[in-house]
Amino acid sequence: MRYFIFISLLFCSFFNAAGTGGGDGKFDFWIGFKGGINFSTVIPAKRFSVLQPSGGMEPTAGRKNYKPFYRNPGYQYGFVGLVRITRSLLIGIEPTFSSYTFKYTSFLQWTDAANPGNRLEIESNFTDRLKYFEIPLEIRYELGSGQIRPFLAGGFFYSLLTGANGNISSVTTQYINETGIELDNNSTTGENSGSYIKTRLAAFPGAGFFADLSWVTLFAEADYFISLHNIVNESKRYSNQQNAGGSYNVPDNLVFNNLVINVGVLFNINQNLKSGGGGKGKGSAVPCPVFKSKR
Repeated sequence: MRYFIFISLLFCSFFNAAGTGGGDGKFDFWIGFKGGINFSTVIPAKRFSVLQPSGGMEPTAGRKNYKPFYRNPGYQYGFVGLVRITRSLLIGIEPTFSSYTFKYTSFLQWTDAANPGNRLEIESNFTDRLKYFEIPLEIRYELGSGQIRPFLAGGFFYSLLTGANGNISSVTTQYINETGIELDNNSTTGENSGSYIKTRLAAFPGAGFFADLSWVTLFAEADYFISLHNIVNESKRYSNQQNAGGSYNVPDNLVFNNLVINVGVLFNINQNLKSGGGGKGKGSAVPCPVFKSKR
C-alpha cells in the first residue's frame, strides 16, 4: 500500500507542475487511476518433462494441458498520466501493479502390460500466480470530438516480477482389476518466483472510449498484451523440487499473453486553462488536493 501512495504523490506532483508551468495552453495534462480484470492465455513454445515415456507408460505422460483464458482470471490497478499533443493524439504512461493467473493439469499413468486393468494414475492440477510492476507507454488516437469519444490504442511495456507462487493438488489412484484405491490426495502451496525470469517485455493493441462529465473524465479500455519472449527461467527449470520432485513437473517454455480490461477516472490539472482553472464546467482543471497549501 505504501508504494501505491508514494507513486500517487509522485505522479500528482510531476503532472501538476507540468500542467501549470507553461501557461500557454499548448498541451493538456490529466492524471488519474485505473483498475480492472485480466485473463491469461498460455502458449507452450517448447515442452519439457521430468519423465520420458517407456513400457507401460502413456506416450503423453507428464504433458501439461493449459486451461483456456476464461479459466485464468487476474486483476490490476494503477495510475494514469496523459498528455494531449494534438487534437486527436494522446500519450500516456501508466505504472500498474498486476496479478496474473494461469492453470494447467498433467496426467501420469503406468499400466501393467499383462493386465491392463492394473494401473497407477497420478492427476495433478496446478495454479500459478505471477505479480508484476509494469510501466506501459501508450498512444491513444481519438475518433471524434463529442462528449463520448472512442479511441484506438497501442504501445508496449516493461515490467518487473515482484512475486510468484504456485499451488499443486494431486491425486494418486491405484487400480486393481479396474477397482480404484486412492493412495494419496494432497495440496501444497509455495513460492516459485525462481521459475520465471525477472523482467517481461510486451506490446499491445487496444481500444476504448472516453466519457466527459462535469469535472472528471471516465474511460474504459480493453488491451491484448503480447509477450515478446519466453517468461520461464530456463537455467532453473529443474531446481524447484516442489514441482520436479513432488509432482514430476517442470515448466515448459511459455509465451504469456493477456486480455486486460480497465476502467478509470481522469482529472485535468491545467489550472490556468479551460474556464480559468476554477473547477466549474466540463473540462475544468482539478489541482492535486494533497498538494494544496495549508496557509
